[in-house]
Amino acid sequence: MFDESTAIPSRTRDRYWIDVEKPDAQWSDNPGKWLLFIPATRVDAVWRTIRSETILGTLGVGAKVATAMKSPLSTSQRVKLICVYTFNAADLDDVRRVRQRLRELGFSKKIPYKTDAAPQAGKYTSQGDTKVSMLYE
Repeated sequence: MFDESTAIPSRTRDRYWIDVEKPDAQWSDNPGKWLLFIPATRVDAVWRTIRSETILGTLGVGAKVATAMKSPLSTSQRVKLICVYTFNAADLDDVRRVRQRLRELGFSKKIPYKTDAAPQAGKYTSQGDTKVSMLYE
């Protein structure tokens, strides 16, 4: 059985994503996510931090990380994606609270934020879609 709590992204090859939720997570019908593009050489260490902060409740309602399994949506195996989810993309105070915590954790460069509706509609910047991100802070 796959144990999400101890899975290591760089060693996981049987699924595209490893997920985590904060213990009392409740999801709205309008979640959004901050997108962290991490060098594959650092993804395991960064994921440990994001996973821990999510479980502690200091970030959003959940997070996921791309694994070593090759994804048809990935543009490079040298960069892995970590998504940090917020409860409701329309709640800009909470969206920015999560962004501030990411800054405190060292993510000081601008990063994109998009609603979960964008990828569900098949909209990806890597496929030429424009204005997919709601924020870039």
